[in-house]
Amino acid sequence: MDTNTTTVAADPIVATTQHASAEVPFESQLTKQLQKRNIPKMDIKSLDSLPDNLVEEAPDVVRTPAGFDAVPDQDIQSFLNEMDGKNSGPIEDEPKKEKKAKQEAVESEFDLSDLDLSKDPELTKEEPKKKSKEDNIAELRKKAEAYEESLKAKDTEVLTYKEKLEKMEAELERTAFERSPKFKNTYEQPYKTAVDAATEFAREIAEDETIAEKALSLKGRERISFIDESFGGGAASAQFLSLINDADQKRNALETALGDYRTTANQLQAAEQESQAKTLETINKNFDRVTEHLAQKSEFFRLTGDEDHDKLVKSRLEKAKNIIHGNASQQELAAVPHLAVIASEFASENAKLKAELAKYKNRAAEDAKVQPRISKGSTSDEEVSHRGKPKSALEAIRAQLR
Repeated sequence: MDTNTTTVAADPIVATTQHASAEVPFESQLTKQLQKRNIPKMDIKSLDSLPDNLVEEAPDVVRTPAGFDAVPDQDIQSFLNEMDGKNSGPIEDEPKKEKKAKQEAVESEFDLSDLDLSKDPELTKEEPKKKSKEDNIAELRKKAEAYEESLKAKDTEVLTYKEKLEKMEAELERTAFERSPKFKNTYEQPYKTAVDAATEFAREIAEDETIAEKALSLKGRERISFIDESFGGGAASAQFLSLINDADQKRNALETALGDYRTTANQLQAAEQESQAKTLETINKNFDRVTEHLAQKSEFFRLTGDEDHDKLVKSRLEKAKNIIHGNASQQELAAVPHLAVIASEFASENAKLKAELAKYKNRAAEDAKVQPRISKGSTSDEEVSHRGKPKSALEAIRAQLR
């Protein structure tokens, strides 16, 4: 083939589909396309002398080294699409596009660039499904059973705590009873005093104070035999046995009180109440006796029948009774001893003043009975008219009588 010749690509045959012109029949259109075109001959030499920039090349045309244009290969689908005017460039195959799109979707799904591993994953909330009436009843029954079991467990726990509390309260009550002055004075101190007496006797007579402790540990005939051996019998043994028996009796009372401390505490409380009642009765009797005695000596506590006077007497007695029972104010209770000290002095002084007052009253009464004297300076209406003239004694007496 000659290298100086240039091949010119023929113009593409444009195929017109039926929808392009609905009026032209398909046969005439096809005949027109199949007719030969009148392609004028071109002078190759004149084309070679033209500059390259005057010839506009298509982007798909590839220039060969020999100066010929190489027509790119096209598949049938691309050619048909180009004939229809849909796409002027190369078209990728549809299956490849779908495969590529799927691959990109898969890659985007497995992309971990936006994943934050420092945070806890968010829990997905599932929408609750609607439950039937039977399911709701079953669920409520389960909740009721669980609640009943929890109540039983709590009841058991409450009973356990209650038992512990009762034990603690009993221990506290027992400790308080053992430390109370009533228990010490009634049971503990008498036992200690009895043991000390027996120990002191054994130290003085037998010069061994452990004899008392050993004698208290024995009972019956063994105790008597041990005491006779220790003291040699006689009066000393009998006296020591009496001391040991007294200490043993006090110990039994102490053990009984500790064994049933509640009963013992109630007995002590009842005995104290009885003692307080007896004390109050004695106080009231003494108060009435003193009131009766003072009423004979002083009218401050004597009822005379006068309403005002008797009201004051009752008020004084009521205040005195409050003081003796401890129901008065602190100021009154504090002032009672001081007033009691000076009461006798005030009473004697008051008696003296009353005696002197009675004396003056008697003297005034006697003076009132005496005849009034004739005053020299006394005048009458008649004396005024006769002033300057002396009167006789008879006239003076008459003027006084008038």
